[in-house]
Amino acid sequence: MANFSIAELVQSSTAEQLKINNNPPSIVKVHLTETITLLESIRVEWGKYCEAHKLENPAIRVTSGYRSPELNKAVGGVKTSAHVEGYAADLQPVNGKQTEFERFMANEFSKKGYAFDQIIIEKSNTSRWVHVGYKRADGKQRRQCFTLKV
Repeated sequence: MANFSIAELVQSSTAEQLKINNNPPSIVKVHLTETITLLESIRVEWGKYCEAHKLENPAIRVTSGYRSPELNKAVGGVKTSAHVEGYAADLQPVNGKQTEFERFMANEFSKKGYAFDQIIIEKSNTSRWVHVGYKRADGKQRRQCFTLKV
């Protein structure tokens, strides 16, 4: 069962508001397909976790996926962002259990043997999300897991 789509990872209200073309080139669509494979694994494992801990609705929302270079610049992303390559997504649990989702990603999913580059628990003054990077543009998967105040 597919829980994620390329369209979902490309959609950006910021791009729409700023009239920025956020349509990825063909190679980035291939990268997004690879990233979706990881996101599907996260969704399956989060679903098991939610069931075991009696948490409702294990759906996951993508708050930021692919970013064209212009969009990435507009949102203050770094030039080397995996979002530009189609290798990253920022996630939040639909059930609102953000703290539990962060713990799950850092303490459980990151140790299950799945291939990934980064899991970053990101926190701003107004929001929290989990950045998941599948791999870097050079293909490396560093398996990094850390928290970042942005």
